[in-house]
Amino acid sequence: MKQLRSVCVWKCSVCHFVLLFTVYSLLSAAAPTFAASDDTSVLSEETLMQQQQKLEGELNQLSNRLEDIRNQLRELRETPTSQQTDEQQNTQAILQEEEVEMLEEMSIVSTRIQKRPEGLAVSSTLQSETESQPTRTMKESLESLPGVILRQANGPRDFSISIRGSGVKTSFAVRDIKVYEDGFIQTQSDGLSRLDMHDPWFMRSTEVIRGAASSLYDNYALGGMVHFRTRRGSDINGVETFFSGGSFGYHKEAVAIGQQYTNVDISVFASNAAEEQGYIKHSDYNTQTLNVNARFTIDEKQSLYVKAITNWLSTRVPTRLTKAQFQDNPRQAGSLAVDRNQQRIDRRTIVGAIYERELTPNTILTMEADYDVKDINQYFFQIFDNVNTNIKHYTDLRHHGRIFGMPLHSYVGFFVNNMEQEGNAFQNLSDGQGTRGTLAANNRGTIRNIGGRIREELTFLPNWTLAAGLGFEQSILSIQTINYDNAGAVATRADATRTFYNWAPEMSLTWRPEEKYRHWVRASTGYAIPTFGNLTRNPLTGLPGSNFDLKAQKNVNVEIGTESQLHKTLTVQLVGFWTFFRDEIITQNVFDPSTTASTNADSSEYRGIEIAADWRPILGWHFSGAYTHIDARYINFIDRYLVGGIATDVPQDGKEVPNVPRDILNMKAAYDHFETGWGGWVETNFSNSYFLNNGNTVGVPSFWVVNLNLHKTFQFENDWVRFAKLYFEIDNLVNTTYAASGQVVSDATADANKQLFFAGYGRAFYGGVTLGLF
Repeated sequence: MKQLRSVCVWKCSVCHFVLLFTVYSLLSAAAPTFAASDDTSVLSEETLMQQQQKLEGELNQLSNRLEDIRNQLRELRETPTSQQTDEQQNTQAILQEEEVEMLEEMSIVSTRIQKRPEGLAVSSTLQSETESQPTRTMKESLESLPGVILRQANGPRDFSISIRGSGVKTSFAVRDIKVYEDGFIQTQSDGLSRLDMHDPWFMRSTEVIRGAASSLYDNYALGGMVHFRTRRGSDINGVETFFSGGSFGYHKEAVAIGQQYTNVDISVFASNAAEEQGYIKHSDYNTQTLNVNARFTIDEKQSLYVKAITNWLSTRVPTRLTKAQFQDNPRQAGSLAVDRNQQRIDRRTIVGAIYERELTPNTILTMEADYDVKDINQYFFQIFDNVNTNIKHYTDLRHHGRIFGMPLHSYVGFFVNNMEQEGNAFQNLSDGQGTRGTLAANNRGTIRNIGGRIREELTFLPNWTLAAGLGFEQSILSIQTINYDNAGAVATRADATRTFYNWAPEMSLTWRPEEKYRHWVRASTGYAIPTFGNLTRNPLTGLPGSNFDLKAQKNVNVEIGTESQLHKTLTVQLVGFWTFFRDEIITQNVFDPSTTASTNADSSEYRGIEIAADWRPILGWHFSGAYTHIDARYINFIDRYLVGGIATDVPQDGKEVPNVPRDILNMKAAYDHFETGWGGWVETNFSNSYFLNNGNTVGVPSFWVVNLNLHKTFQFENDWVRFAKLYFEIDNLVNTTYAASGQVVSDATADANKQLFFAGYGRAFYGGVTLGLF
């Protein structure tokens, strides 16, 4: 009956929402008529045509400017760098920056320019952040952005991402942040994203929107959004190969094939990366990634983008170290890692398509459909086999018009997705082979999400824009779980169906007094429902069980920011934020890294500032920096854990929220001598200390790390090799011993026994070459 009731609710919700979406779409299609009216009369058809022609002209100007930039760059690049004058080199650098800015507002599917949402704290990496580097992980480039922190998790490219402190209460993968690649959603319906899928060498740039954003990106956008953008075929224009090697047996081989034709742009990437020894004992890995992209121009009004990504990963995983173990030998495998043969053997594939159609010159329809399957086998305290199949669909309608003569940008979207869960947990016999013992638990479940969003952006004065948005989502989560005793007999059965209704309003005000100045204030909201993992673990022991009373977490983000070009060579961004959490889900490890327990903290607050600066005083020199300060504290939280085997309530009001860094600083000084192709940079990263338990008694010490890079570009004039880009890099130049990441550990475990740290890499040397072929 429960299942029948949930299906009925689901179908009714679908019907109601489809009806609402249809009505709104019809109204939107009629928007030019409504928007053209005023208090006394309706504007004439001639006036409407003039407004439409003006809008078309503005968009055409942007498209023509982008084409002009690319033509100029193409002509400049035909001249070898060694033969270019200083004026030509300076012009090329300026045009490249302008091209990057325009590409950030280009449609993912076609070459249409689409206006980015107003009032957001947004920043993005340059392609130079992923060129002439080992491209081992996304950490190499993303930590150059303010508010963004990456922590090593269970694998070579498996990092957790934190934006303003969100997303760090997990020991693996990415949570509480939405992740996209080329417009395709990478976050599954249960909120999990893994960076294993994304090879940094494939990327042109990465864009990050900071602050709660569920009105734009729905469930799990508590901290914001990360959008990876791969290179198009027009960026590659032939064949590129990449070969890299370095310390601890690291090597990587990759190829990119890309070309733009009259009606199609194709790019194909493939890579193999491995580390034969691993810096930490029992951390060797190999991973392969394939990424295929085809953008078709059907006609002048229609475009289709087809994408397929697949990743294979095989990695052994060490155990996090206690404080004493870390001080004794930070490179050791940790307790029982070898006995259990801890490892991940994971596969994931995403295949999807995005269709874009110009309904009218100022109305664009976009539809997306994805199939996403994840198959994992992981060996820890227990051995987990898990399969998730996920189907996702999004429909968006964008309209650019006017109301009472004022520009109005309207957006309406509808989405529905469904994920199936089927998993088993076996006892690990700890015989060094990862042999399965008796069945410990199995579970089966589904998550169904359906919702919509609307947004209006009104430029009510020439330099002032008011934006307002609203998102709604219904989530139905069903789970059935069976737990077994050590003899394999059924111990307990539990099942539940939870329905969550979430609303996400947002409003912002933006003032642009001049072209290179932007100031804004914003209030936004986020929400995230519990995951299968949260609900199928005992909240005290972290062992397989049930935690069906867990609530959805929500937050309200308030921020004020400015982004200003103070001088033609200096750009600064400064943002202050205050985030209020309600029922924040705190996930803690209890007695083993694979036993996690989750609970709600009634209320907590995160306050901080973000500063970013980019200074280019003279041709070739580039100085950049990003600083983030966060003060995160529990306001009202009664923690509950076992003390001597007895459940005990412990007030944590006023304590710092664990695993949230207080100060993060990234600084980089780079120089490129365009005439000779030589370049280099020095980079430093600082992290202040922070706690790893709710009681604030143990944590990660502060540390500095310095990296050094030297690179050289050769240009060739023949039909076989166009260029060669060589690099040599030293990471952690002074061989600092530091903790690269920590995990939140329950105070049910004594501080001396808490398994806390993964050590960061010691001094490491890397070198490689990218070849541009025919």
